Amino acid sequence: MKKMILLILALCFGSLVGVTLSQNDEVDNAATMTVLKQDSGTNLSQMNMTLYSVAMDMDAFSVGEAVKFTAPNPGWKLKQVRVAGWNGFDGNATSIPESENFLLEVRDEKMNLLYRMADTQNAYFTFPAIILRAIDLPSVPVTDEFYVIFYDRGSMFIGMELENSTGSSYFYDSVYSELLPVEFTDQSNTTTSINWLIRAVGE
Repeated sequence: MKKMILLILALCFGSLVGVTLSQNDEVDNAATMTVLKQDSGTNLSQMNMTLYSVAMDMDAFSVGEAVKFTAPNPGWKLKQVRVAGWNGFDGNATSIPESENFLLEVRDEKMNLLYRMADTQNAYFTFPAIILRAIDLPSVPVTDEFYVIFYDRGSMFIGMELENSTGSSYFYDSVYSELLPVEFTDQSNTTTSINWLIRAVGE
């Protein structure tokens, strides 16, 4: 795959940008832990964001949305990952999609696998708005830089911030074990670097 990927931004999801973003109880219950963010940190309800699925542009089973983090201190353990996402549910029972699995991985700075889990998107993201959902993990020790990779597998959409790029969001190609920069080009040929709305929580 190319080192640089330029994709056409999915304008059809523009109407979802203004959807109120809700936080679940699991997020509130982890208030004493440290939250690592590689987005602007702006209040999510005011953030310039849209929704995206890897399946819109490439193989959603081998490519995931990756975010690089740095452990704040030695001995730090990752205990939770927060993902802003939506499975398409609009409040009507008929809109609940077929259950499909997403995959979540934690990798060290050399891309060695530290943890992997899979679950159905409907168990976390069945909500009539974009929701910042907490996914609890067993304590995963991490040192220095590490990566959280979320494979949406076309089962749902995740949030991406359209400005204030921190340079820490990537695509991860699991076939080639390769990180790829994320840049989107719109119809006016304007290139935008983004932030995946994925956060790491631990202590």
